Amino acid sequence: MAEAILFDIAARIIESLGSLALKEIGLFWGVTDELEKLKNTVLTIQAVLLDAEEQWAVNREVKDWLEKLKDVVYDAEDLLDGFSTDSLLREMMTQDKMAKKVRIFFSKSNQPVYNLKMHHKIKAIRQKLDAIANDRKFHLEERPVEIGVRARKRDDTHSYVPAAKVTGREDDKKEIIERLISDFENVGILPITGIGGLGKTTLAQFIFNDEEIDKHFQLKMWACVSESFEVEKVVGKILESVTKKKPEIAGMDTLVHNLQKAIGGKKYLLVLDDVWNEDVKKWDDLKVLLEVGASGSRILITTRSEKVAQITQTIFEPYPLQCLDERESWCLFKQVAFQNGQEPVNCRKVEVGKEIVEKCLGVPLVIKTIGRLLSLENEAGWFSFKNNKLPKIKENDILPTLKLSYDQLPSHLKQCFAYCSIFPKDYVMEKSRLINLWMAQGFIKPSNQNECLEDVGHEYFMDLLWRSFFQEAEMDDLGNVFTIKMHDLMHDLAMSEAGSLITRLESKEKTIGDQKTRHVSVVNNIDFSFVIPTSSSKASRIRTLITPGEFKYLKEVSSTFEGIECLKEASSTSCEAIFSSLKFLRVLGLHGRQLDLVPSSICKLKHLRDLDLSWNRKIEKLPDSITRLQNLYTLRLSGCKSLKELPRGITKLVNLRHLYNDGCDSLTYMPRGLGELKNLQTLCLFVVHSDSAPENRCRLSELNRLNSLRGELVISGLRHDGDDFALDYKGSNLKEKEHLQVLHLYWREENINARDEMALEDLEPHPNLKKLFISRYGGVRTPMWLLSLTNLVDLTLGHCRKLKYLPPLSRLPSLKGLYLDRLDEIEYVSDCSDNNELSSFSSSAFFPSLESIFLDDCRNLKGWWRRSDSYNVDVNTTDHALLFPRLSNLQVYDCPMLTSFPMFPHLEEGLYLRNARWKPVQQTITNASSSSASSTPIAFSSPPLSKLKHIWLQQIEDLETLPVQNLISLQHLTIADCQRLKSLSQGVQYLTALTDLWVSDCPVLDLGNDEHGMQWKELKSLVSLIFDGIPKLVSLPSGLQHFTSLQVLRILDCPVLDLGNDEHGMQWKGLKSLISLVFYRIPKLVSLPSGLQHVTTLRELEISYCSSLMAIPEWICNWASLERCTISGCSGLTSLPEAMRRLTSLKLLRIHDCPILLRRCELGGEDRPKIAHIPKLDFRLP
Repeated sequence: MAEAILFDIAARIIESLGSLALKEIGLFWGVTDELEKLKNTVLTIQAVLLDAEEQWAVNREVKDWLEKLKDVVYDAEDLLDGFSTDSLLREMMTQDKMAKKVRIFFSKSNQPVYNLKMHHKIKAIRQKLDAIANDRKFHLEERPVEIGVRARKRDDTHSYVPAAKVTGREDDKKEIIERLISDFENVGILPITGIGGLGKTTLAQFIFNDEEIDKHFQLKMWACVSESFEVEKVVGKILESVTKKKPEIAGMDTLVHNLQKAIGGKKYLLVLDDVWNEDVKKWDDLKVLLEVGASGSRILITTRSEKVAQITQTIFEPYPLQCLDERESWCLFKQVAFQNGQEPVNCRKVEVGKEIVEKCLGVPLVIKTIGRLLSLENEAGWFSFKNNKLPKIKENDILPTLKLSYDQLPSHLKQCFAYCSIFPKDYVMEKSRLINLWMAQGFIKPSNQNECLEDVGHEYFMDLLWRSFFQEAEMDDLGNVFTIKMHDLMHDLAMSEAGSLITRLESKEKTIGDQKTRHVSVVNNIDFSFVIPTSSSKASRIRTLITPGEFKYLKEVSSTFEGIECLKEASSTSCEAIFSSLKFLRVLGLHGRQLDLVPSSICKLKHLRDLDLSWNRKIEKLPDSITRLQNLYTLRLSGCKSLKELPRGITKLVNLRHLYNDGCDSLTYMPRGLGELKNLQTLCLFVVHSDSAPENRCRLSELNRLNSLRGELVISGLRHDGDDFALDYKGSNLKEKEHLQVLHLYWREENINARDEMALEDLEPHPNLKKLFISRYGGVRTPMWLLSLTNLVDLTLGHCRKLKYLPPLSRLPSLKGLYLDRLDEIEYVSDCSDNNELSSFSSSAFFPSLESIFLDDCRNLKGWWRRSDSYNVDVNTTDHALLFPRLSNLQVYDCPMLTSFPMFPHLEEGLYLRNARWKPVQQTITNASSSSASSTPIAFSSPPLSKLKHIWLQQIEDLETLPVQNLISLQHLTIADCQRLKSLSQGVQYLTALTDLWVSDCPVLDLGNDEHGMQWKELKSLVSLIFDGIPKLVSLPSGLQHFTSLQVLRILDCPVLDLGNDEHGMQWKGLKSLISLVFYRIPKLVSLPSGLQHVTTLRELEISYCSSLMAIPEWICNWASLERCTISGCSGLTSLPEAMRRLTSLKLLRIHDCPILLRRCELGGEDRPKIAHIPKLDFRLP
């Protein structure tokens, strides 16, 4: 990295020395001659740096020379950066209160002393550079400036498309899946082993997303373990995979409880990716926690270590992943090296390519990286690579092979890549954050003044991703790359190239031990809120300091270590120490450090470009001195919920580009002058001032000049109280902000006003907008500009209580999501303002992109179109004739009057109804079925709702019969509080994909007299069955014995249910997978069904408030796997059976509200010896 950095820093120095600002400051201080000499010296050195870059790896003298040069060049850049900052101060001499201090600094009386001081500093740096330049005892050739990668054109520039298939791994996938779905009943562990770069993680992902895996396992989880194997952390990651949200910070007991709740009784697949732990005890501790899953659960491990595979003590033999063979390697190489993956007519390239592939050792990562590299080269480049680079690679040496691609990168990409090693392995890097950091370090260099730094940074990022230096790109919901990771081997390469420039403090043994270190991060095993490098000799030149808060997935373990002062939270004193000793910082992370005060001395960090104060929830105010950080590009204040105001002199932050102030809930106004920040691109939140705000507040019209804003903008506190506000809103000029993708417009709730329509009319955004949120708007109708948003993907209208009319939203061709929430007055989604709305649609033109509809608390909503006798159109007929061609998810909550709706036969993801009507669903089933059988233009091949996977119904008053015969793909069915539901109708046998069935509080539901179980026997995929509050349930379905996959059975509040009519226990014998069984308020339960003695897989039993239960049978000793047993409110139960002694797996016995039984189980009681072996007893009286 050193040689790459030197070339770029030299270029920046030359650019700085040639700038008008530095020439002016040179004249002012009388140092023009010295600056010119310095420029000539740097030019001389820069001319030979490219040759030095090629020689440094093989010539020790060149390497030493570059190391000496590096420190001085860094110092030169810091010095000139200081000059540039002083130049900015001069420009601001006439501004505000700072002007007097600046004038004193630049006063004539002070000038001679300062001139002399600056002259000596520049001369000293220049002399050091001269000495190093003259110290060469070797020959270096002068080279022209390199041609950057951005000058090389290719057909599909910077487009990232995930691979449609995984080359050469079909057989591996097939064999591993066969093992995973085998009949072995216990929790099985299967390690995939192999060297780095073979594609173990890719293969695991390939398997994880396979359709056969989806059908076989009830739950899938993924946890990237990496080198740090702490059981608590791993459990946290597993829970995060289940819940899709980060678990709250809690003790181990809470995590274990939540894990058992999440996976207990479920057949799961867990992938533990990139495992390095070789400590048997740690693995055993984790394995015990995972054994609560259902029989047939599987854990798939990826690891480089054979020893790791051995200690898992699995019944499956480890699966050693092999390198790709010659054919597979060539196939993969073709995909990335040749256009469209096709071999070119030029057979010479093919011949050379095959020789190169032989050296790639069948390792996919190496093949892809080299292939991407060569795809940019012409034929001469291929031959040069083969003849000059390839011979240097030793047999079976992967890292140097990868380095070939690194060596071909231009210098600016080299340093961007190497800088990523500041993050730990397997860290998920956010794209925008990474680009901000590169900007702060000066790594991004536009080719002309009109290029935006962020756009160039995006090109750098996508180029590294395209060349396979990054991987596992995750997209946001708009299709933008959001996060990436680095492969371990790539991380090793980045660390190797960064050398001593970057130090990660990962344990108490490691310190900042090298004066050459410029970038520091503190990760892992350090329990403190902030670190202060106290050794000025080793840390004074640091440019980056990122603390543990930056690494959100890492947890705390206390330590203190030499050279670092460790504090439980960042005090103002500790901050003072940083600001005084680390004056060259360009990036400072104080994320989540519990700060309540930022010292005014922060202004000492005049080189600072990136400051992260996010999630310091106690900060109420920032010091005014922060506005003296004229070089600041990025200020992160996200989550500072107590922050009441932004600095009033914010206009002085002339270089500010990104202000992240989302989650600053206490802000009541924005400071005046915000609109003067012409470089601002990110402004997360703009708060329209209240009447109580101070006079120096910012008006919304100041947004007029901020046309570079991009990403997401929230405007809150909107109101319309007069003409003054009308001019203000119109002046915001949102229509010119073409880079905004997401816009939130939030009105003040207390100011619902019909004049809001005028305000919203003036807030028209640019047609490029992708997402629009409007909340608490007081108008009756929305403006027609809404229809000009042809790129709009999501539209949300919430809490607009007066809103009654919407424009014809079907004219929005890109709309994928429509969300209407608490629109009290709206009666129809479309008001049929013209005949075309109804008559001109074909089935494909009607909402062609719409995938999701969410309607909540629209209590007056009656239908999609308003009936109008003035048009010769039958609205109900139109509802039935038109359909949503792509609608996959429909959610309707608390819309009790909605009875007419266009058809939605293609739903796949889910149908969720609460306090709504069943009529629109029935119309879809009936009319779509009729259309399907006809030759109408909207006829379709499959029955309506045949692809639907989830149905959730609650409080559906008009639901009497649930037609299920079409629901052949249904996996989850929940029916609750449907007072009129009488039956599931005929067709239950078609629910062959059903895994979860929950029926509750349906007082007239009769599951029918299916004497031979013909309907229910086909539910062989059923995993969870819950009957709750079914007063007409007399007996369990007679097909129960066919539920061979059933793991959870809960029967609650069924007053006439008789479980004693199965004399031979046939119903229960087939439940070979049952793990959890609950009986609750079953008055007729006198004894446990005898067939239960055959269910030997049971792990959890709960019997509550079954007042007729008199005894527990002795055959419960068959439940050798039983771990938890709860008996509650069973007053007739007076003793425990002797067989309790033989339940050796029982870990918890809970007895509540059983007075007689409790007395027998207490210390000294008659039944106490029967349960003495149980580790945890929980007894409680009413």
